[in-house]
Amino acid sequence: MTFMKIKNLWERKNNLVYLKVGGFFLGGLLILFLTLISLKEINVFKGTYQIIVTFDFAEGLANASPIRYCGVDIGEVKSVAVKEVGDKSLVFVYAKIQNGIKIPKDSYFFVNSLSLFGEKYLEIDPPEKNNGYVTPGEIVSGISPVPLFDIFASASKTMAEIRDFLREGEIKNSVENIVNNIEVITGDLKGLIQDMKDKQGTIGRLLYDPSLYETTEEFIADLKAHPWKLLHKPKK
Repeated sequence: MTFMKIKNLWERKNNLVYLKVGGFFLGGLLILFLTLISLKEINVFKGTYQIIVTFDFAEGLANASPIRYCGVDIGEVKSVAVKEVGDKSLVFVYAKIQNGIKIPKDSYFFVNSLSLFGEKYLEIDPPEKNNGYVTPGEIVSGISPVPLFDIFASASKTMAEIRDFLREGEIKNSVENIVNNIEVITGDLKGLIQDMKDKQGTIGRLLYDPSLYETTEEFIADLKAHPWKLLHKPKK
């Protein structure tokens, strides 16, 4: 009889421990679930709808990448797939958008990053004029970014052209022509200044010839004495 009581008491204690452990485990799962929701900044209870954005080049856009509209998080990338369309390959980005968020038609869809080498995300900018809204399941075209490889290739090509230009000596010839022209202009200026000092040439005679000054004085004196000459019109 005493043994049965001890057994029942032991089983009750074990059940209480199991209940505590189970409650603690469920509480931890609930906290983890709420934390994940808050980190995603997406209200899962509102639901989402899907649109599809196509790119020629997606530049590292991946599953679960954020989607921002006017700089505000409104959803995430569900999946990314490459498909053959005609004779070219296109990247299909399946975007989940929060219900209640309307994306205007003719919006700009492009891949952006949080920093130069930071996380990639899908950015959406609205157009200046609203012509309706994108419907769920609709396929829209995105603006493909320029691959870094193309930028480096263009820079390398430009540097090669500069090296070839320098090797051909065109810059050297251009600089020599400029220097020669400057020397010619400087020589002409020196000659002009020397003529002025020697009272030679048109400018030298105008500056140093006293007859010009005397003639001007006589003309002014004549006008003061006979101002009516300013109004006199000779007969034709």
